[in-house]
Amino acid sequence: MMSIIILLVVALLFLIISIFLFLGKGKWLIAGYNTLSKEEQKKYDEKKLCKAVGMLCILCCIMLCIMAYFGYRVDSGLMNENQMLLFALLFMLVLFTAIIVIGIYINKKAKK
Repeated sequence: MMSIIILLVVALLFLIISIFLFLGKGKWLIAGYNTLSKEEQKKYDEKKLCKAVGMLCILCCIMLCIMAYFGYRVDSGLMNENQMLLFALLFMLVLFTAIIVIGIYINKKAKK
């Protein structure tokens, strides 16, 4: 039960981060962006960059909530652990695909 609560707290954190990013206030949360020189930062459209990373955070939030739900079903005995393993593999596949797609988007569309 504690792991479900932890998943929901982390999902809430991802939701809060995504809100900051969608409002354009969270560019400091984007890893590597602040370490770029001012000249390099000017090459990126900050709004598009923040929205792309915000979408990734929303996806993580949704996936963690779904994982918490499935974890609850396993703890309650309503679902087999093997079915949870299949979801975990699907979770990783969706997450890696989203990271690749958003990385391509940032390099193609978020650059000025």
